[in-house]
Amino acid sequence: MAKILLVDDVELFLELEKSLLLETGYELFTARSGEEVLERIDAIAPDLILLDLYMGGIDGDEVCRRLRQSEMWKALPIIMVTAAGKRIEVEKCLQAGCNDYITKPVSKQELIDKIQRLLGQVKSRRAPRDFIGVAVHVESDAWSGPARARDLSRNGIFIETDKDFAIGAVISITLELPGRNEVKLLGKVARVENEGEKGCGVYIVHHEGEDERLSGAIEVTESVVIPDRFEQKVERLGDENKRLEEEAEELRARIRELEEENFEFANQLVRTEEINNNLTNLYIASSRLHSVLDQSQVIDIIKEITINFIGAEKFTLLLRPKGSPILEYLADEGFEEGDFPKSIRVTENEFFGQVVNDKEIFLTDGPVLDGSDDPQAPLAVIPFVIHDEVTAVLAIYRLFEQKEKFEDIDHQLFSMMAEHAATAIFSSSLYEESERKRETYRGVMDLLLK
Repeated sequence: MAKILLVDDVELFLELEKSLLLETGYELFTARSGEEVLERIDAIAPDLILLDLYMGGIDGDEVCRRLRQSEMWKALPIIMVTAAGKRIEVEKCLQAGCNDYITKPVSKQELIDKIQRLLGQVKSRRAPRDFIGVAVHVESDAWSGPARARDLSRNGIFIETDKDFAIGAVISITLELPGRNEVKLLGKVARVENEGEKGCGVYIVHHEGEDERLSGAIEVTESVVIPDRFEQKVERLGDENKRLEEEAEELRARIRELEEENFEFANQLVRTEEINNNLTNLYIASSRLHSVLDQSQVIDIIKEITINFIGAEKFTLLLRPKGSPILEYLADEGFEEGDFPKSIRVTENEFFGQVVNDKEIFLTDGPVLDGSDDPQAPLAVIPFVIHDEVTAVLAIYRLFEQKEKFEDIDHQLFSMMAEHAATAIFSSSLYEESERKRETYRGVMDLLLK
């Protein structure tokens, strides 16, 4: 039974990762810091580490770098976990020596696939590979320059070159496709061919843009780039094959129509899986809100949920005393100290005023890609409602995810989070009030008994 060490400084995400792997049969261990990993790794002797990038104390990339300097752990499979999956973060992880990365919120199937690949439990190639023969530009520490890609799949590419690359070397590849923008890939050398068709096989760790962009690249290579052997046959047949080519073109047109339909259907399935995955993760995380009564802990959990499941990079949490026209500053993320006012009067702000009066979520209709730095102009305002009264609001100003506008799923995520957060804040307020009263009664009784 393989041992997997889960590392995160937030207990909520350790529990979530454990829940995703409970039925896999792996033996699971946890650590709350980079220091704890370095202290306990020899005793645990894991077969794989799932390591958070940013933690208090030693960050995940530094832990990875130190393990790679150890003779015992230099080949240990390491998957880094990041909040946004930006290219600069992925490069940082790869340069530190990790094998792969995954973004929060973690997808169960993606996590299991990556673990099985690194533990050698994948017996055969799963992603279909297409022979393409297109020009690419390669960048690495060892060599940079033009080359040619022989074949491509969703998670791998073979580069024809006589240059020497080390197994595990980080390599950046720019794919130059006919009629399309460049597709940039980032990966690690998985195998090297020194005989016959020389080159190296690269495992794709990251690609810029949405999944549809890489899928589009594969689609273009299938329909536009003709393999050399097939092209030679077409040239030899010439005019004699013209009639057959016309019939074949009609069939290809029909096939392309079917492929487009299948591609659209596949994308719908992927989006549905992502939505279900996000809703499940958010439900698990939100339920954690009800396990604590201390308001500062409740606020910390709300911030973690907002960052890692809602995907907000810049936001603030405002408290509304009962019946008050004032929203009081409670906490924020992404603002410099003093940038956000201590209070906002709802009657003087159309966004907050609308949400408090209507008790409905506000989502801007315009673009959200650039975000907002104006405290008075949020992209989204989510009310926390208890007994038909708005008790607090969450205002979002910038998102990690590069999306153009809000969608229906965002409204569902915000609504689910708001229901749990409103109850948790209300319960923590009652608890703190009861604790104050208890201390007052105790003081009175102490005076009476003296």
